[in-house]
Amino acid sequence: MSLIEEIKNCFCKNEIPVEPAYRAVLFGDSAGYFENVKSIVSYGECEIILALSKGCLKITGEKLYIKKYCLGDVAICGKIKGLERI
Repeated sequence: MSLIEEIKNCFCKNEIPVEPAYRAVLFGDSAGYFENVKSIVSYGECEIILALSKGCLKITGEKLYIKKYCLGDVAICGKIKGLERI
């Protein structure tokens, strides 16, 4: 199976693309931009949990803070050490 076919099988159902649950763009380990966020579940200096349409995303790190939260977009600054889908 080719790489394109594998990707198609992972992300498409009946030839209709499946919308991703969220989008994350990391800028090194100092900032991250997250799209399709429903709400902020918890917020702390070492851990931020974002609610998505399906599940949650846990961001861990040091000195984390929310720079922007508007219309489903969240910008997080600080030293980001990890992301985990929960």
